Amino acid sequence: MKEALGFIGLGLMGQAMAMRFQEAGYKLFLYNRTKSKSDSLVAGGATWCDSPADVARNVEFVFSMISDDNALRTITIEASGTLESLAKESVHIDMSTVSPFLTKELATKFSKRGVHFLHVPVLGSIPNIQEGSLLLFVGGEEGAFKRAEPLLRILGNRIWQFPSIEQASHMKLICNSFIAGMIVTLTQAIVYSTKVEIDPSTMLDILRHSALNSTMYQTKGKAIIEGNFKPRFFVEHMLKDITLALQAANAVGASMPGLETAKGLFERAMKAGLAKSDYSAIVEVMKNS
Repeated sequence: MKEALGFIGLGLMGQAMAMRFQEAGYKLFLYNRTKSKSDSLVAGGATWCDSPADVARNVEFVFSMISDDNALRTITIEASGTLESLAKESVHIDMSTVSPFLTKELATKFSKRGVHFLHVPVLGSIPNIQEGSLLLFVGGEEGAFKRAEPLLRILGNRIWQFPSIEQASHMKLICNSFIAGMIVTLTQAIVYSTKVEIDPSTMLDILRHSALNSTMYQTKGKAIIEGNFKPRFFVEHMLKDITLALQAANAVGASMPGLETAKGLFERAMKAGLAKSDYSAIVEVMKNS
């Protein structure tokens, strides 16, 4: 039997990741704020734990995929977190989109206890998890990464390693700034074309045959036209990531005016009650501008 792994955070992405490990034959120890989200995994043989600390006591590698900085602090360095319960040389691998300032802080605190913290944010969505084709950005201690690499390759087929842990965090925020900018461009174009009675499907077909095309434009464009806003990436999480990116960029003197515009649109989407809709639902904001 393969070694046991810990997994904390069973949202849309986290649950798919945990399932991928389970299907690969790993015994899982799980924790999530909402216990019911673990039901299908427990039915498949995983073990529920009452705290992140309980997860950490049972494994050498703990993975986490959680929502924000506060949640990551809670599961790592606060009471009943992983830091105080991991055995020496064990590794906590966080794959969330969080602040580079926090990941640097956590790496230092873990190191002082003789344990390791890697930040490995990812680019991709649930289908990429299911086929093991996520793109992974690794920051952290080299030895810990080499030990974790076989596990990471279950989730992703391309890995970029960065000299410092915070650079991996910055890279994820940079990539998500592209996502924000692209969805703004796409949704405004769909609204514009509709208002001048051009079928948005025609616009997508033209893009498909040009250098302007992207897979994201085609998949999200089709879903928007169909009115399908089943969430793959929540509006509220996109706004969180935009805010983190602007804070991090501001700290190093990088101007991101396009992202400032996107932030305003996502704030309006939140006020419109779209927090739990797919991020492409900002088309509704565009329609009402």
